[in-house]
Amino acid sequence: MPALRRWRRNMYARRSDGTLPTLLMIAGLPASGKSTVARRLAGVFGMPVLEKDDLKEALFDTVGFRNYPEKRQLDVAANAVLLRAAGAVLDAGNSLCMVNNFRADMESGVREFLAAHPCRAGMLFLTGDADVFWHRYAERDRVGARHIAHALPDHYPLLSGEPMPNTVMSRERFREVFENLGMADFRVDCPSVCVDVTDPNAVNFDALTDRVSEMLGITKGAEHE
Repeated sequence: MPALRRWRRNMYARRSDGTLPTLLMIAGLPASGKSTVARRLAGVFGMPVLEKDDLKEALFDTVGFRNYPEKRQLDVAANAVLLRAAGAVLDAGNSLCMVNNFRADMESGVREFLAAHPCRAGMLFLTGDADVFWHRYAERDRVGARHIAHALPDHYPLLSGEPMPNTVMSRERFREVFENLGMADFRVDCPSVCVDVTDPNAVNFDALTDRVSEMLGITKGAEHE
């Protein structure tokens, strides 16, 4: 990016108190609890939440897909829109929480994003037992607890009169499409906090909030001010 453009973004991003906006990235495998944690932390720190899956579901409903490659392209598009929208928020001097199951091949793109949009960035990575996450993931699909298009492999919407297929992902498929793509250990060069969420009830949320606050250099409710 040309130096002048970087300078302009840096000037726009700074708030009235001279500080940069805050970006909290939350990453981890599917079913690790990213959305739940994001909503709680965003409420504490007064940040809006941008989540890739929300964008992807909007694309499912407005564009749809006729095969798996088209479905993958919607994922690529959702990631691109997520970064574009997050960049606009940061450039306006506003803080936010960005949620995604980042893949290893996205590391360079995220680094470029952070370089292009001045902010105080930190990553909260949710880790734990992948077998437990798979069981949660499969149960969500079994009971229809999320948008059905996430589980459909080759077309959406369903055709008129088409029966609902079995959409429960096998353990092997979970490993292939999520773990083997580096979602279990995604990292970028910024301050980070890693927390084991195998048992969500064992997570001390107050202690986690304090760790995130220290990582980002902000206080509770600071982004409301």
